[in-house]
Amino acid sequence: MKKYFCIALFLILGGYVNGQQTDCKVMLPGIHGTYTGDCKKGLAQGNGVAQGVDRYEGHFLKGLPDGKGIYRWADGSYYDGEWKSGMLEGKGRMVKGDSVITGYWKANKYHGNKPPVSYKITANRNVQRYTITKSVEVENGVRIKLMLGGKENGEIGDFSLAYTSGSEYSNIGLIGLQNTNIPLDVTIKYTTWNQLHSAQYEVLFELTILESGTWNITLTNM
Repeated sequence: MKKYFCIALFLILGGYVNGQQTDCKVMLPGIHGTYTGDCKKGLAQGNGVAQGVDRYEGHFLKGLPDGKGIYRWADGSYYDGEWKSGMLEGKGRMVKGDSVITGYWKANKYHGNKPPVSYKITANRNVQRYTITKSVEVENGVRIKLMLGGKENGEIGDFSLAYTSGSEYSNIGLIGLQNTNIPLDVTIKYTTWNQLHSAQYEVLFELTILESGTWNITLTNM
């Protein structure tokens, strides 16, 4: 009796999970129909398969293709590559009949075999090394770290930060901007001693950010 009860409970729970997946929404009209996969707060999120007029198999975020996935149109053409907020964004391969296009897309438009420019450095004075990366967060903002050699720079003076949008905040070892708009111009100025404390430099670093996201900027003096 106990064995049959466990089987029945498994079937009930399986039906419940499937029911939950049915209620999970896909926000892109072409693949709005049936969905099987991961859910969060009623929206497709994680890995899944959506079938409508077209078919998509891959990663979702907030109900939209986001990450890597394969989209197959009803006419047989398909795109295998990276997505952002329901649009072709990043590296991928488009196949239409005998035509194959490989390269980079931005907002559903093909940009060629080199990645589109995400930022431009317009001035760099007395920064020996810098790194600029984008985090996975969807919010627009900037995080700035100032380094001296391999450690946090404690020799900073006359620091100023100018920007075309957003609001400034600070945390331990971090200066940031939040709620910014794109394009975003950022100007960073400060003075710093070198590691031997034998010379002082005036630093100027300017850049324009052309792509949405949370950007991490690390400036290193020696």
